[in-house]
Amino acid sequence: MKVNLGVIKYGLALFAGMLFASGHLQAQGIVFMHNLDSALTRAKAEKKMVFVDFYTSWCVPCKVLSATIFPLPEVGSYYNSNFINCKVQCDDKGAGELIGKKYKINAYPTLMFMDAGGNTVHSVAGTPDSKGLIELGKTAQDPNRNQLAMISEWERGNRSHDFMVKYFSTLKKAYRAEKATADFEAYFKGLSKEKRLEKGVYELINIVKSAPFSAPFEFMEANKKAFYRTSGAKAVDSLIAVSYLWYLKGIHQNGQDTKDMTRFNSDMEKFRTKGYPYHDEYTMFYQVYEAKGIEDFMSRGTAFLSKYGTRNDSYTIALTQLLGNFTGRKDQGLAGIRWMEELLGRKREPKYFQAYIYILWRNHQWDKAIAVCNELKDTLASEGKPTTEMEKQIAEIKSYKARYND
Repeated sequence: MKVNLGVIKYGLALFAGMLFASGHLQAQGIVFMHNLDSALTRAKAEKKMVFVDFYTSWCVPCKVLSATIFPLPEVGSYYNSNFINCKVQCDDKGAGELIGKKYKINAYPTLMFMDAGGNTVHSVAGTPDSKGLIELGKTAQDPNRNQLAMISEWERGNRSHDFMVKYFSTLKKAYRAEKATADFEAYFKGLSKEKRLEKGVYELINIVKSAPFSAPFEFMEANKKAFYRTSGAKAVDSLIAVSYLWYLKGIHQNGQDTKDMTRFNSDMEKFRTKGYPYHDEYTMFYQVYEAKGIEDFMSRGTAFLSKYGTRNDSYTIALTQLLGNFTGRKDQGLAGIRWMEELLGRKREPKYFQAYIYILWRNHQWDKAIAVCNELKDTLASEGKPTTEMEKQIAEIKSYKARYND
């Protein structure tokens, strides 16, 4: 037999090239498509699920995930082998925005797994690390653990307390609040009064975060003394107070956005008739958001926090973050820095540092912001937690300092 050395050399070169390409693919991160319909078509052909990263251009956690987790070789190796991967930008003013609305995406990033028909199998919102992201994929692939399996189990009638805790917690973490609320209220409606008074029902109300004026919430209010005995007066009263605060805040924001405060005024009147002692406190808090301009906002915010700030640390965080959004010049929003320093003077807790860092750099107080970043970085390191995000934040603030040079 005559051997063609040219063919052999060509074959060896081709084989070597294939090995290189294979190695290159194994070493890269997740390979994403950017058209969901095409991804679903390919998933059907390859008999795989689709992994979708729903993100926006303004979402900082989305950027962190894309820059630090998706490119990792171990993550790419797992996801490229097991899924068809797709990115959907939900603020692109086009197809991505419509897809986000179709799947009711309310938080970013939302990481969703779909079958080839586009049905949701599993989803979460947030930024897991590499191990967490791989574990998330394994959960999505596990027919005994993913959301679709839990929904099927719910529909088959499993109403054991342990299962319901897991079921509603999973839906809430995935920002599927509408389904969680609808399923819980249907369950609650079928309970006798005796069953509704059980401690487990209070636990579910707390997990689902039943809204004020809903049937479960009003039952809890009407029977709170009975719940005091099983769950404690402090816990029950706190849940009621916090629920009203943020529910009405959401209604107020929607009213401002739509220029129609009818629903807010109506709900506030219903809230007033309940006779809770914190009605005036909440009224003053919402009025801060009606300020005309930064100076008015700082004046109203300072007056409110001076009177009520020590009752709820969330007041300071919420007002500081909003002020930071509208501050962008040197020392433009100094009141926010004072608010945060008063809070940290009472409780120097790391969970408050990000709001402090934000208001500092928005006021162009670069060196102070970097010092707080380093303090938080050292705290994370001492607890054995990753510091990569803080290092990126420090570098970003330094770049702003160099750019503005003020």
